Amino acid sequence: MNQGTMKKKDNVIELRGRLDGRQRNRLKRLLNMLYTPRELSEEVGFNLQQVYRVYIPLGCPHERDSRGHIWINGSEFYDWYLDTYSKVILEENEAFCLTCKRAVEMVDVKRQRKNGLVYEECMCQVCGRKIAKIVDRMK
Repeated sequence: MNQGTMKKKDNVIELRGRLDGRQRNRLKRLLNMLYTPRELSEEVGFNLQQVYRVYIPLGCPHERDSRGHIWINGSEFYDWYLDTYSKVILEENEAFCLTCKRAVEMVDVKRQRKNGLVYEECMCQVCGRKIAKIVDRMK
């Protein structure tokens, strides 16, 4: 899988096109004006091919001029990104499996303490990976 999109299909999340914290902060600086894909990628700090391979196929708001050049409105792209890559909110009895890329119910939970953290461990029911969810900090 490429670096970070977040598509939700049957509670499965595909992580391609996701931006890191520095890049998300740069998104806030985009103006309500038209950018070329190159200008957008340089402004935010991601690879130019990410626009063509990930964002446009996912439905990024864009327009083409009479010559076929792509133009992307900065504020519309920011709103679209926040909507498309929204946070996954877990229930109290769920944890996020990094292999399955989904929230799974925690069954047969064991509570552990280590390095000042209290966390719960269980096995993913789908793939069998060990999953940990931080519950609290020890004081």
